[in-house]
Amino acid sequence: MRDISDILNEWPYDTSSFVRKIVAEDGRELIQVRTAMGIEQYELEGRPDGDEPVLEQVEAQLNEHIEEVGTPDGFEIDGATVAELQHEGLLYYYRYLVCFQIGEYSVVETDTARNLRMFDLLRTYCKDEELANASEQYRPYVLRMNAASRALMAVGVSRYGRARAIIHAAIETISHLPDVPTATFEYEKRRSLAILRGMQRAIPDDRPPTQEDLLKQQMHEAVVQENYEQAAEIRDRLRKLALEHDQSPSPSPERTSND
Repeated sequence: MRDISDILNEWPYDTSSFVRKIVAEDGRELIQVRTAMGIEQYELEGRPDGDEPVLEQVEAQLNEHIEEVGTPDGFEIDGATVAELQHEGLLYYYRYLVCFQIGEYSVVETDTARNLRMFDLLRTYCKDEELANASEQYRPYVLRMNAASRALMAVGVSRYGRARAIIHAAIETISHLPDVPTATFEYEKRRSLAILRGMQRAIPDDRPPTQEDLLKQQMHEAVVQENYEQAAEIRDRLRKLALEHDQSPSPSPERTSND
């Protein structure tokens, strides 16, 4: 077995700089994450660990079934395949969470959309409702991350109206989701709606964003990333900015003369 201490020492753990993008010898882009005890590495194309994706295999099997039978009726995903799909979905979750933190929003959009496809398959073709709900209960969270990534891409090119429309549509979708009988679903639904409504308020009108707008956007990005320490710091900066505005002298009204 090889001691990897030299590799770890080359990149000391630092909570302010723990993600980096590298280019492999064959030109592939990879993301590396320095944790307190090691390094994780993610492929940016395909499945994060580089293995063959299970979801696409199941989708191909469904299409073959439809071609043979003429209908999806009778197609079923067994428990072992459900477990494989859910493990694979977790890998995509790890990648899109890291990508959100470094602003790779297009990867977040693709990976969250992919996991939503997986949820749809399990909801329709997994006969064990409890197994299907183990994924379905996270649908509000994944919808929120998908909408947040698309909205932030729109904000990045000053398409504020587009960003607000994305957030509004996500709020409507999450609000009308069929109930899933788990505490996790209720929590994620309530929390996702609160965060998206906060983002909606933070998106500026179709005008250049002010310093306050930018800070509000950064704060809600931190909340979405669950970086509450950073969110609290930004909130304090917003309060200080508001206090400075309140204390700034108001322009004197024009004085008129009766002379």
